[in-house]
Amino acid sequence: MRSLQHILVVIEPRQLRQPALERALAIAQIAGRERVKILALMPVFETAWDLSSLVDTEEKEEARKAIMAKHQKWLDGFLRINAMDYSVESCVIWTKEIGKEITARARESCADVIIKTGDAHGFLDSVLFTPLDWQLLRHAPVPVVIAKDHLWQPTGVIAVAIDLSDPEDVDLRRLNIRLLREAQELAFITRCEIHLVNAIPPVLPPATIDLPGFTPDLISEEAVKEACRNVLSFAARHRIPPEHCHIREGQPDQVIPALCQSLNPTMLFIGTSARKGLAVALVGNICERVADSLDCDVAVITPKAVAERIPYVVEEKR
Repeated sequence: MRSLQHILVVIEPRQLRQPALERALAIAQIAGRERVKILALMPVFETAWDLSSLVDTEEKEEARKAIMAKHQKWLDGFLRINAMDYSVESCVIWTKEIGKEITARARESCADVIIKTGDAHGFLDSVLFTPLDWQLLRHAPVPVVIAKDHLWQPTGVIAVAIDLSDPEDVDLRRLNIRLLREAQELAFITRCEIHLVNAIPPVLPPATIDLPGFTPDLISEEAVKEACRNVLSFAARHRIPPEHCHIREGQPDQVIPALCQSLNPTMLFIGTSARKGLAVALVGNICERVADSLDCDVAVITPKAVAERIPYVVEEKR
């Protein structure tokens, strides 16, 4: 989101309301219509397509082209009405692996951000299948904004959820910096203020410890003090006032939504661990639970997005 020159918007088929497109147009409006290009990408696929193995291949291809042409006509008409005077390119893609195709198009178009409308997810979604927006949150090479269905107006606050649990973790440090830089870019064009939010998971002391004068509260109190020092030090290095730092003890998927409810931010920036496989079913990704529980937009940055932004210097051969 550093330059906001190219935005990829995921269009939902057969939906008259497109919050993701609305958000892209609003951002383009405040960033400058003439410098922001929007790619409206509509993925389509007919589930019954796999069951039509008895149909002739040429007939199937003609039917596929007809379906895509129908969706393309609808999308072009929708954009003429709802994206007038904006630089918007439309594209309908036929794919079964929608998440992979969207991330590939994001690379091809040099997108600075992917915007998708948030979906409602059930408890078993991570076990039975992976919803599209969750796929993007885990694998996208650029920041992903989950747009909520509401009228978007900058409120004056942009929240950044930082993780300072391990100051020695280089990857975590890079992720925190990237989150802050992306948030600052949006804050610059929206004239919002940056606020840092941080959750301190409760420390569970060993049950067998038995020392004179020891109480379990000492461990928890010291952990909170250390976390506060880390957050305030991070804020000072990046010229963020202490009063813009919000620290609370508790689990991140509970603390962050509670803080956002009081701050009412325009957008929350949060990183993801991008867990895969069984780890997702048992533990889950915090950012996915946070995104589902918030009413504000959520911008998520994956480790892959951070790695692809790290500059590499190639030594010249002598």
